[in-house]
Amino acid sequence: MKPELEAGITNLATASFKAFRLYQPAFDSHWHYHPELELVYFARGKGVRFIGDDISLYDEGDLFLIGDSLPHTFVSYADEATPLVEAYCIQFPKNLLDSFAECRPLAAFFEEARRGLAFPNPDAALITLLKEVVQHAGTSALVRLIDLLDRLCNVPERGPILQQAYQRHAVMTSSATRIRTAIDYINAHYQRPVPLQEMAHACHFSPNAFCRWFRQHMGVTFVDYLNKVRLTHVCQLLTATDLPISQIAAQAGFDNISTLNRLFQARLGTSPGKYRAGGLLRSSPSVRPPEGSLKTQ
Repeated sequence: MKPELEAGITNLATASFKAFRLYQPAFDSHWHYHPELELVYFARGKGVRFIGDDISLYDEGDLFLIGDSLPHTFVSYADEATPLVEAYCIQFPKNLLDSFAECRPLAAFFEEARRGLAFPNPDAALITLLKEVVQHAGTSALVRLIDLLDRLCNVPERGPILQQAYQRHAVMTSSATRIRTAIDYINAHYQRPVPLQEMAHACHFSPNAFCRWFRQHMGVTFVDYLNKVRLTHVCQLLTATDLPISQIAAQAGFDNISTLNRLFQARLGTSPGKYRAGGLLRSSPSVRPPEGSLKTQ
């Protein structure tokens, strides 16, 4: 078993890829993967993205290409002012265009996407074309998809989401249900204290066994992962609200402001106050701590 295998396009009888628009109240935590690559554009709403071991903010206008079998989920903020969130998604197999010699350069592009790719500030023409792929069907949609992928392949500003050292721990193990339970549980409860005993019980482990298991399959400790989620939420609140930093610390699940300040300095190299003054929402780094760092007291 693996992180939940999401039903994709493999059983579609009338199409070689799947394109759709999501327009709903929120994006909830759903840690999963699928054998297809996924191109996703967020037209409305913002929140936190979880791709492999990366935890970062996403915002309206963000465009990502997620490689095949790369675990991911996107969680919109519950207090987001937007009443509905909107995203455009295209899922396609990496061998979709293998029979076309003209499309061979895309193979390296798809391999690059195994680490996830972010396209900062995609131009309007690209987004229009992406939406047209979703809006059309049949040959018309396929032609547009080929054009879109060719254009994306030549965007120089794209950047990898994951470090080269990332290993697909969860995908290559036999702990699918528990991995998804752990990630979704953390996403649902990080705003309050989450004792190790409680987390272990939710995943049907003893505390010590849970710690070993989580690190083995996620490549990071439970505490570090929990703090990644909390710090990302803090970054959003610092730039999107005028709440006092002490209140933000409490709302993000930290036991006190001193803990927040210490962890924030260790990971982002600055204080929450200076971060807020700089307005660094879109340029904030992924909250990926060095090995063994970001331990809470």
